[in-house]
Amino acid sequence: MRPPLTWHAAVTDWDMPVVVAILLLAAAILYIMGLVRVRDWRRRDTLWFALGLVICAIATGGSVNAYSTTLFAVHMAQHLLLIMVAPTLLILGRPLELLRRACGPRSRAALGKIARSRVVAVLTHPVFAFVYYAVVVAGTHLTPFQQSAATIPWLHGVEELLYLSSGYLLLLPIVAAEPAGRRLAPLLRLIVLLAGMVVDTVVGVTLLITPRAPFPAYIVPDRGWGPDAVTDLHWGGAMMWVGGDLLMAALAIIVITAWVSSSAEGSDLGSWLESARRSALSGAVGALDEDVNVDEDEEALRAYNAMLARMAQPRDREHP
Repeated sequence: MRPPLTWHAAVTDWDMPVVVAILLLAAAILYIMGLVRVRDWRRRDTLWFALGLVICAIATGGSVNAYSTTLFAVHMAQHLLLIMVAPTLLILGRPLELLRRACGPRSRAALGKIARSRVVAVLTHPVFAFVYYAVVVAGTHLTPFQQSAATIPWLHGVEELLYLSSGYLLLLPIVAAEPAGRRLAPLLRLIVLLAGMVVDTVVGVTLLITPRAPFPAYIVPDRGWGPDAVTDLHWGGAMMWVGGDLLMAALAIIVITAWVSSSAEGSDLGSWLESARRSALSGAVGALDEDVNVDEDEEALRAYNAMLARMAQPRDREHP
């Protein structure tokens, strides 16, 4: 039984598994190695990635993790940090783009081949990402899985990995800062966000109206502090409903702002078509740098024309 969750305990109580500490340290070291090789990297990207690692450390090693199996509301705070906040920051840090630019020509070609593989295409598809996200959110809160995760340490670690990975895959095409994943039009990004809000709302409201505590691990009659198990469950449900929807809404506002800005410049349709063309070309020859203009870059234009020629060949054979 843990002591009362005070402000002092919230700041000083740490419970980070060794495996998590090693993974976070490895991620930081690899990113720094990439920075050494890529001199013109944007500082804001480094800041975003560093903040993402800090959020991961707090959620998996700080008091949030320590009390996540004591109070369901704290578990829900951990859930939101890992499934929404941390993935957004990590994607904005563009570690995959940094890796691509830091590699030599052969390694870059190998990475491009992996990025174009069928497995990656399925994993990064928005439909798969949404289904994965919905299954994780509902499966870890509306089934006995949560009871097992609260009592089995290694399963708790699996739960944290599920949150981080499902949030990352769902937000990858929405944040659209990496060379991986599909480039969605603004309207499709909003639809994905709305679908995610529906999942959070349904699961959150279900927990909010549940009359009995379904997870015995959070029932401690003689704890002497904090809310009772049912109130704790309802607080957690409200956090998922309101907190999850607010985070989704914040991302939607960012998408709408960027969309309106591009429309005001008269480049909404043009930018969408350009994104589609770059996406098709990336699938054929590998990811392009952001500053490459297909029409002005001789190598990119040659690759694009060659791709169009290959696409036209089957029709030429059918209609000589």
